Amino acid sequence: MKMIRNAHLPKIIKYIICSLLLFDFLVVKGQNYILPEGEFMDTVLDMNPSCKNYNVYYYNLRCKYPKSSFSILKDVQSFLLDRNEIYSGDGYITFRFRVSCNGVVEKRTQVMQTDKNYKNYHFDKRLVDALFSFLKTLDKWEIPKPHNGEPSPFSYITFITFKVKNGKISNIIP
Repeated sequence: MKMIRNAHLPKIIKYIICSLLLFDFLVVKGQNYILPEGEFMDTVLDMNPSCKNYNVYYYNLRCKYPKSSFSILKDVQSFLLDRNEIYSGDGYITFRFRVSCNGVVEKRTQVMQTDKNYKNYHFDKRLVDALFSFLKTLDKWEIPKPHNGEPSPFSYITFITFKVKNGKISNIIP
């Protein structure tokens, strides 16, 4: 086998790194990243530069999804039924994410999973991915209300929790 000359080594390393970065860029669908501050999905940031990203929550700006929790519950149950999958587990799956000042969900989403006793737990990734897919269908997020006649420049943090009982969604919080 022919030895690689030291002069070509940096080019090879650069090629490998670029290939890995390109591959990583192309494969982001449903990928989880576990960091000290939590587990995140689809972490390609797509923040609107005109929105101020302070830690403002939906209730600070009086922004709420316009459908009731009961309506969302029926929608998610139907969504999962159409997928024809069987899931298991009891507990809670919470998605925490930011909505831009234009009412668009930004792509960095934190996922928190606990069992029914609120201990860390990991549900079947298929269920978490299905719920994340459902979350992406919710496209009627409120735009922050105008303040003094000007649109609010704030994006806001919101969350949705799915209560899971015997692998089925039994409730939506809030």
